Amino acid sequence: MKKITPFSAVIILIIIVTIIGLPLTLMPPDAALYASISKEMYLNNDFINLYSLGKDWLDKPHLPFWLTAISFKIFGVSNFSYKLPGVLIFFFGVWITYKFAKEAYDKKTAILASIILSTSLHSVISNFDVRAEPFLTGFIVAGLYYFFKYIQSKKISYIILGSFFCGLAVMTKGIFALIPIVAGIGGHFIVKRKWKEIANPMWLLSIVLIFIFIIPELYSLYQQFDLHPEKTVFGKTNVSGIRFFLWDSQFGRFFNTGPIKGNGDIFFFIHTILWAFLPWGIIFYLATFLKIKRNIKKVKKEEEFYTLFATLATVGIFSLSKFQLAHYTNIVFPFMSIITADFIIRLNNEYLKFHKAYKIILWFVIALSIIVVPVISLIMVPDFNWLILVVLILVLLSIRLVIKSDFDTIKKLFYYAAISFSFLYAFMLTHFYPTLFNYQGGVNAAKYANVNFKNEPIHFLSNAHKFETEFYLEKPVIRVDKNELLNFSGKLFYVNENDISYLKKHHIDFSIVKDFDFYRVTKLKGSFVNKNTRDKTLRKVFLVKLI
Repeated sequence: MKKITPFSAVIILIIIVTIIGLPLTLMPPDAALYASISKEMYLNNDFINLYSLGKDWLDKPHLPFWLTAISFKIFGVSNFSYKLPGVLIFFFGVWITYKFAKEAYDKKTAILASIILSTSLHSVISNFDVRAEPFLTGFIVAGLYYFFKYIQSKKISYIILGSFFCGLAVMTKGIFALIPIVAGIGGHFIVKRKWKEIANPMWLLSIVLIFIFIIPELYSLYQQFDLHPEKTVFGKTNVSGIRFFLWDSQFGRFFNTGPIKGNGDIFFFIHTILWAFLPWGIIFYLATFLKIKRNIKKVKKEEEFYTLFATLATVGIFSLSKFQLAHYTNIVFPFMSIITADFIIRLNNEYLKFHKAYKIILWFVIALSIIVVPVISLIMVPDFNWLILVVLILVLLSIRLVIKSDFDTIKKLFYYAAISFSFLYAFMLTHFYPTLFNYQGGVNAAKYANVNFKNEPIHFLSNAHKFETEFYLEKPVIRVDKNELLNFSGKLFYVNENDISYLKKHHIDFSIVKDFDFYRVTKLKGSFVNKNTRDKTLRKVFLVKLI
């Protein structure tokens, strides 16, 4: 029997933490929105049209919805089956990151890179609050990796594989998903002065292949929108789904000229990476600075620059964009992980003088992860979950493996950081979020209606955006225009406080069947987390019957 190593122990630990997050409630708006769209696709058995709130939906490409709907067909509609495809593709990305680092560097770097990627804060969050990012993380690193393999071997099979994963990335988020791959390859070639490689006609073949691979997306958009210019989308008719996919959703957002507007800060990602890439954020910045510094005067022959340019170009372009969300950085986490791992390996030869800084940084983040658990517990008084004891035992066994290993101080400290943050994540997924999910009123209302009103449909006002309620309701919702409410006497409605005010103002009689505490968990504030002040932050949602 093979001996369990600290590496395998940490990977097992983070997989268990991830599994704990799979059955947890979805968070609105995005995850619940995507889940409700996938559910409608599954129920209608319609893999061409995307619908939300009973209307044609044009925003994100189809691939994540296809994969999720297939998961629903296999496992049924649930939190687990919604999250599973994204999580599996993320861990595929971890494996590809390992292979990439192993072939571009060595096995030691590969081991550290895969741990860094799988234990980074926003990687774990995105595997629990699944949106497009886990899919993109796996597809993008695979695309660059197989192109790297082609450059090394000139085997056409790698061009095909690289193009295939590029196509999957495009069908997940659009053509801007290719930025890390194009920038990584182009930057590497320019720095290494490989002009012939840039002019290689095989790249034209790759463009053709990517186009072929995204035909399912183009066909679906054409069928739903371009064939139906009479449809109203974004308040207009004659909207081309293909144009939106290729231009408005990408360049339109970047230049802020598309139908969906944003408002960004050029320094947003600079400070976001520090916490989103915890516990490795500060070390990543140091590693990037030193990688650039050691190659400024003379480019080292053995260095690779795919990861550096993939990261810097993507962060730079996103920083100039008006659309900036913390999870956007996830797509370059594999490359950031490799850069960081390479620096840690170099600490024992060319970077001995950075030992002290490395130790201070990691001891600081380890202390932070340890302090957070009792502090949050005292403030919020979470519901206890025995699963944390199982994780704690695994954490202690993992620490024991590291202590008994022949690792040096640098590597032991690295593993302590990965293990301590894994325990923090386990606490968040067993105590922090489950406690706060008691206040997701829309979810609780849906579950209550499923039990107490099995044969009675739930009605929404037509302008309601209740994605989480729609997803968890077992019966399809019926949307009602406000002007038609007098015709729905005796019907059950899900409403919020503003809707209640509207009913009162227009003298529409109703009785409250049950009310539910509500808070938007994705917009956390200390006053909500604090049990003593939580009640003041809560709003109400209701199940009511019109009279």
